Amino acid sequence: MALSFATTYPDKVDKLVLLCPGGLAHEKTSFLWKAVFFSLLGKWGQLQTLKLVGGNISSSSISGLGEDLAFASLTFKHFKPRTAKMPLFSDQSLHQLTMPILMLFGDSDQLIPAGKSINRLKQFAQQAKIELLPDTGHLIVNQADRMLKFLNLQGR
Repeated sequence: MALSFATTYPDKVDKLVLLCPGGLAHEKTSFLWKAVFFSLLGKWGQLQTLKLVGGNISSSSISGLGEDLAFASLTFKHFKPRTAKMPLFSDQSLHQLTMPILMLFGDSDQLIPAGKSINRLKQFAQQAKIELLPDTGHLIVNQADRMLKFLNLQGR
């Protein structure tokens, strides 16, 4: 949504932070099939889907992510995930991205291909600061300090 707003109203956006944004490259279809299969397997299946979304999360580290996974679980409980392919932003739209951008991606994202998305953004927004987070999936957590520093809001 932030990327859509920024491409539509670039004059209203001073800085932009993106976490694994869709619309830069086609989603990985393999995730959808896995998620549908796991949805048939109750709570155990939901946990497997959360592991996919979280990336390289082992069973032992899941307890360490307690609040984050509880939030994701609550989201899944009340949110119907998109099953249709997300449309790609046009080249013309992406040319509107002239503001400073911070984009974070997990290197183990099972939903969106990080490499293709990164390359596409680099084509149109050379000013973008792009970081590929190691051992991280689509669920990006604990990045508030990095984002606030980029937005120059730290310590306010």
